[in-house]
Amino acid sequence: MRFANRVLLSALAIFVLAGIAFGQTPRGEGDPRNLSPSVGTGGPEGGPTGLFTIYDGQTLRKGEFTFSVAYSNFDRDPGNVDITDWVATFNVGLNDHLELFFKTTAYRGIKVNNPQNLSSFYLPNTQGYFSSTLLGSGPAIILAPSGSNVGTLAGTAVFRPPFCPQCAPTGPLATYFSSGQPFVGFPFTGGLGPNFGVGPGARGTLFGFPGFNVTLGPPTTVGHTFGGADRFPGVGSPVGSILPGIVLATTTLPATALTLPIIVPVTFTTAPSYLPDAPFVSRLYGESSFDNFVVGAKWRLTSPRNPFGFGLIPFYRWYADKAKDATAFNQLQRGAGPGANLGDFGLVMFADARLSKSVNLSANLGYILNSNPKSNGSALLDRPDEVIAGIGVDFPINKWFQGIGEVRSTQYVAGRTPNAFQNNPVEFLVGAKIYPARWWGVGAWYRRQLNQQSASSFKTVAASTTVQQITNVNVPGRGVVVVPGTSVVSTSGNVPLGFQPSSDPNGFGAQLWVGHRNKREPAVLPNQPPVISSFAASASTVTLPCPPEMTSGTCPTTANASLGLATTASDPDGDTLLYSYTVTGGRVTGEGANVTWDLSGVNPGTYTATVEVDDGCGCITSSQTTVTVANCTDCKPPVVPCPTVSVSCPDTADPGPITFTANVSGGPGTQTYNWSVSAGTITSGQNTSSITVNASAGQTITASVDVMGLDPSCPHTFTCTTSIKAPPLECRKFDEYGNIRFNDEKARLDNFAIQLQNEPSSRGYIIAYGTCDAEGMTRGNRAKDYLVNTRGIDASRIEVVDGGCMAELKVELWVCPANANAPKPSTEGIVSPCPDCKKKPATRRPRRRGEE
Repeated sequence: MRFANRVLLSALAIFVLAGIAFGQTPRGEGDPRNLSPSVGTGGPEGGPTGLFTIYDGQTLRKGEFTFSVAYSNFDRDPGNVDITDWVATFNVGLNDHLELFFKTTAYRGIKVNNPQNLSSFYLPNTQGYFSSTLLGSGPAIILAPSGSNVGTLAGTAVFRPPFCPQCAPTGPLATYFSSGQPFVGFPFTGGLGPNFGVGPGARGTLFGFPGFNVTLGPPTTVGHTFGGADRFPGVGSPVGSILPGIVLATTTLPATALTLPIIVPVTFTTAPSYLPDAPFVSRLYGESSFDNFVVGAKWRLTSPRNPFGFGLIPFYRWYADKAKDATAFNQLQRGAGPGANLGDFGLVMFADARLSKSVNLSANLGYILNSNPKSNGSALLDRPDEVIAGIGVDFPINKWFQGIGEVRSTQYVAGRTPNAFQNNPVEFLVGAKIYPARWWGVGAWYRRQLNQQSASSFKTVAASTTVQQITNVNVPGRGVVVVPGTSVVSTSGNVPLGFQPSSDPNGFGAQLWVGHRNKREPAVLPNQPPVISSFAASASTVTLPCPPEMTSGTCPTTANASLGLATTASDPDGDTLLYSYTVTGGRVTGEGANVTWDLSGVNPGTYTATVEVDDGCGCITSSQTTVTVANCTDCKPPVVPCPTVSVSCPDTADPGPITFTANVSGGPGTQTYNWSVSAGTITSGQNTSSITVNASAGQTITASVDVMGLDPSCPHTFTCTTSIKAPPLECRKFDEYGNIRFNDEKARLDNFAIQLQNEPSSRGYIIAYGTCDAEGMTRGNRAKDYLVNTRGIDASRIEVVDGGCMAELKVELWVCPANANAPKPSTEGIVSPCPDCKKKPATRRPRRRGEE
């Protein structure tokens, strides 16, 4: 096995060197090699373009597709299993580098020739033949049943005897053949387990499971998708998984003075033995359909015409049947597949090289990440990942016949449930494909596994099994005894006792495909004309400058009349190309693909240049381009710079005439003026640079001047604002009275109060003139007191002013607007200084009678 792997790796290395050294350009009508889909099976998946199980470096071209159906028979170990797959595929090309493919196993038949080598035949719902008519479950190594009373046996490996009560209904072996695993349906948990030849037992007595009858499970429920399998007490092996270890052979130790005859396993495994393709198969012949499905892509990274093809094939594989219930698990026991919950992910690198017209070499190396099968949250098995590798050579003798030879292998790698009889298949295939037409054909092959588990695959070493001495065995009626140890031969002809070697490594297959292929290039091509991919001038328009004394903001000052003409052309036949040019105006200088077109001196208009490309073999291709010579469209007279303009006026002014003046610096000197004002009246100066405006008090006058005759781009409206002072506010005399009676005075004061109330913002002034010192103030304060206390006027609004002395008493009532200056006492008729007021004589009260 190791030698075969080394041969395959050496062949891969030789392929790389040969491909680099001898690669030649393929394809064309004269190329005899045709394309068809691979079949796969036994590791690689079918569908991509290739040989039988090896992918070549070619892909279908855009619009090409193929349907394929194939029959493939091959052998796998352990179990000496013959597998027959009917595979249907479809692939289609998206472009010269990429094709997509789909594959399904439409039918699978699986024949197990050596069932005793596979753990799946020792499950609780599976029975084997003990004779031509008797069925039962075989002996196995299992993880001890779980439970609170199992004691030190929990988590250890125990020998599960066979279960075939009819094999020995009576006699010394009756207990042995009835102490194994009775039939229990999937998922097994809670079912009756083996009794190991004893009852429930009791503490201090024979071996048993005190307190309860043995039941299967429950399993752990870690449920890894890509990791270790769960443990299944009473069912699976001690290393994990639902599959038990197997017992290939037992022997009976003779009775001794201390013991009865004891049957012990001689050849056994604590790890399960399983077929990675169908780990749960438990039918001698099982059938299933549409087991798995694969979608993927084949991506060629190198050019389609490169003699060395290299690329990648990513794919996803999923399974129709999973261990979700007893019905689905039954399909897995028919060999439908591994039942992975999530599916598998693969990536394959491919490469090929055309060593000669009739020899093509291909090689593959890939990795497949496999997920685990699950049931009720428990991982039944930790499936191994796969490394697939192979090398193939094909011989397209002509366009009808293609001989093929392949060598390939599958290596099971990464963390996985240990496989007691793991086999990494290495095989070769030889066959041929026949193409009646490029779009359909048939193929056939012979396939042989090089490292099957035959008798010669075991080392020529005789071996024996040691039965350890057991102490402290309690035998009822005899006390504690010692079961002596011994050694038992466990091989025969250097092969483990009970192991059935594989004997048929041969397989074969056939394929039919139909599809569509694009027409190939003829072997001898006729001369083809040159191809002009582009012909253009360096500019599509030539703009002439403005006439003298005119200017433009966009046009050039001098014409760029010299243009480049560039031609991009190629010849399919690789001929040398000749270029010739003709123009309808100007002249061409230079030669080749890039020349100069001089349009100096031509009149405005559209001119055409024509190029003719000649391959020298009679084929000429021409192309044209045009250039427009045009006058400048926005020529203008020179622009006079904008003048500096301002309008001057006073910030404030008294009512009357005000002057506004426009001050102009620069400009054409011929400008005119048009004035307008927001208030007031223009009395003089209209159409001149200065105007006079008659203004009234309180106005705000904005004078605007429109300076006409400037360039339109120049600002032409300017303003200045003056505020006209308002006339000062003045107090008005409301009333005046002399030395009248107080009742008359109150009537006057009532009218004064009403006026103050009508003018709430005004103030009242009382100017009082007396005939003697302090008489006026006394009279004024009396009036204020009446206005405040009787008429309700705010005292802060009334002010009493001492007017001095006059010949006659007089009181003036004034109303003053807000912010008006207070009234001044009149000086006319003033007597100064004021004389002192005369005191009134005291009046003597007459005496009453009786008074002295």
